[in-house]
Amino acid sequence: MKNSLVEEKVYRAEECNLCGSTNYRKVHYFKEWNFSRDPVRDVSIIQCRNCKVRRRMPGIMDDYEAEYHAPYMDQGQTIHAHQLYHFGDLMTARVRQFTEKNLKFLDVGCSTGRALRLAATMGFEATGLDFSRWATDYCSKLGFTTRHGSLIGQWKESEVFDIIHCCHTIEHVPDPVAYLREMHRLLKPNGQLMLACPNYASLSRLALKEKWIWCLDSHLWQFTAKQMRSLLMASGFKIVSARTHHGLSPNKRWKKWLLDTSAALGFADGLNIIAMRR
Repeated sequence: MKNSLVEEKVYRAEECNLCGSTNYRKVHYFKEWNFSRDPVRDVSIIQCRNCKVRRRMPGIMDDYEAEYHAPYMDQGQTIHAHQLYHFGDLMTARVRQFTEKNLKFLDVGCSTGRALRLAATMGFEATGLDFSRWATDYCSKLGFTTRHGSLIGQWKESEVFDIIHCCHTIEHVPDPVAYLREMHRLLKPNGQLMLACPNYASLSRLALKEKWIWCLDSHLWQFTAKQMRSLLMASGFKIVSARTHHGLSPNKRWKKWLLDTSAALGFADGLNIIAMRR
């Protein structure tokens, strides 16, 4: 895999880009869904009968420009707790590599530059990549080197980065397997991948059903924690740590206990994984 370039498939809802199967079943249908920036109509979530991963039908390609990033701009410089947890997990995984210097860090889906700022604060040489021209221009103005477009084909050389951060991006891309293989190719031996995405097998989704906010929007894929771990291992990674988180502060003790317990058991909304290139 080290010297082989990765090819990216176009998203076609009728055929699963993960396993190639055309056999699926419909698990949700939305005549109208009003929890995104604009209402969407006649959209389904289907499940591949072979690999069991769920995906969106029909597909969608958001432009990911200024309007998409507006909510993050409204939050200013705020760093989410789940990001701090993720970087804490990274440094725990890197204890034996703690004294290494000149570490190269890539943020796949750099958005408004939060992860880039954290990485720079920790002394990493941070580079951003985003499908959004607005995002790469914004992060460039912050002083970071950026690249625009898909991850696939950006770097011909292999083993470029010590750490790759991919936070809530993998569920948006047409071909997640291609992205995982490309991130594996771009990591140096024993380099770490910080991967975050929604966890479909969450207590909140079971309770909210079609009102679960991460069910649609621009997401093409719906992964469970178990499915994502399997995809990573099949792509050449070793799982170092995996945790789910809910990021909520309920006003009732029993609700907090329930959410905290679900997170500890792996059934909260968000998934943070640290994986190492084998």
